[in-house]
Amino acid sequence: MNAYQPENLRNIQDIFEARTGVILPRRQAAHPVIRMALLIAALLLCLSATVYAYREFTALDGDDLALTAAYAGNGVVNITVENRSDKALRFQPQLKLLRWSTGEAVRQTGDVQMTGTDYAPHSRGIMTIDLSQAYDVALLEEPIRDWYFFVLTNGSFLFGQDWTCSVNFSLPVSPAPQTASISEPDVVQIAPSEEGRGPEEELAWYFEGNGGLAWRDSQNGAYIQQVRELLDGLEERVVSSVSPALVLEDPAEDAVFDPGFTAEPQRVLTGLHVHPVDWDFRLLAAEGENAQILSVMLPLRDYADTYRDLPLFYYFFYEKAAATEEAHVFLYGRLLSFRELEDYRVWENENYVCYEVHSLIYSDLEAHTDQWLRANPDVLMDNALRQRVRNVYEHFSENARFRPVGTD
Repeated sequence: MNAYQPENLRNIQDIFEARTGVILPRRQAAHPVIRMALLIAALLLCLSATVYAYREFTALDGDDLALTAAYAGNGVVNITVENRSDKALRFQPQLKLLRWSTGEAVRQTGDVQMTGTDYAPHSRGIMTIDLSQAYDVALLEEPIRDWYFFVLTNGSFLFGQDWTCSVNFSLPVSPAPQTASISEPDVVQIAPSEEGRGPEEELAWYFEGNGGLAWRDSQNGAYIQQVRELLDGLEERVVSSVSPALVLEDPAEDAVFDPGFTAEPQRVLTGLHVHPVDWDFRLLAAEGENAQILSVMLPLRDYADTYRDLPLFYYFFYEKAAATEEAHVFLYGRLLSFRELEDYRVWENENYVCYEVHSLIYSDLEAHTDQWLRANPDVLMDNALRQRVRNVYEHFSENARFRPVGTD
């Protein structure tokens, strides 16, 4: 009995066309059984390619990376890339550049040049992006109270293979700190350490007032130079933080940050990003050091599906062997020993120790939230969203646990 039927052929044609976008001619072949065999082979090849593509570096398979951008001037951006996966990562030489607050794409007029795009599993390196032939660099460098961000990809911007990285194009200059002029600054809350000590006296100027992003960038050069001189002149051993391949464990299944938010799991209301600066663009530690910053996501007034992150917790990691009581670290303008940091320790394993230092930056959650809102007036805030902030804060105050990338 012949099992072949014309509708079988049509069904296979339809499936093949839907998956490949290739429209097949509908003329009858010399022998329908032969044609059917060819179509089956093509369809299997298409499905095999789909499975193979899924095995590439993708968030859908749990692969993770960290990106931190530093603008070098003249349209050149250096991005520190940390591949936290067991798979190799290769970025394609294409990107999108967008405004952070609106998601609006910046007009591109030429080609972007990218080098350093390949990363072995669990490796770290610098990818250099030259925008000078592709964008109006002078326009990008104009001071604005906003950030830009790249969308990078290792798979034609497919879901799970596109990656964002914020970047600030305002160039720092180095005027003398005492000549800085700030008109009617807000009062900035700089929390004292457990011993009641604020920033080192010679660095206190950097933490006074709130002059906005343009002011902050104009002072970064002078501040970095002073920090270098301070640390170079010390007899104490100063330990730098590290960026191990660790991820924050998801909250418990019964954790509810916002009962009115039901579209996704509650964990999407938080974000964990690697940054060298706080919410007001002040440097958190010494040059080249970064914190893992846990934030609560809050919606914009005019773009309900767009969120901005309110930073709540700042995690710094150090090699455990280096974290002796006599050694020191430099955090938020302060020189602190590991003995002084003991009350900030929240997690450790056999290799690393983690300190959460938000209380060096702010001491009152409500005041911190209000101050951040004044700088971000386009963010929606109501009683339910304020409670969301409190819930995330209370949960992770007690439940911050980390695990190596690739483990359950």
